[in-house]
Amino acid sequence: MSYQTKGSSSSAPEAVIRTSGTTKNPGRLFYCCPKGSEEDKFHLFTWTDERVVEEVEDLKCEVCELKADISDIRAELSTIRKESERIKLMVELTRDRKCCCAIL
Repeated sequence: MSYQTKGSSSSAPEAVIRTSGTTKNPGRLFYCCPKGSEEDKFHLFTWTDERVVEEVEDLKCEVCELKADISDIRAELSTIRKESERIKLMVELTRDRKCCCAIL
């Protein structure tokens, strides 16, 4: 039986966060199956701090992708602005010449 951690999109029941009471990991938080026990090794168990590290790594990848997208959009915006200025200049020249057409 699989369990999801908070924020995941699975339809499985949501995992709970508990606090370790062991001498090796006192006070350390972990995700577990709501029906799990120490004896049952088939239920979900993962340390929350390890999960956070994984999530941060995933977010780093997302941030890199978003930065690349922003860079592409800025380049495209720069091109559009230049084209807009060129068109404005052509319109101005056409008005000044009182011509009925302009070559864009």
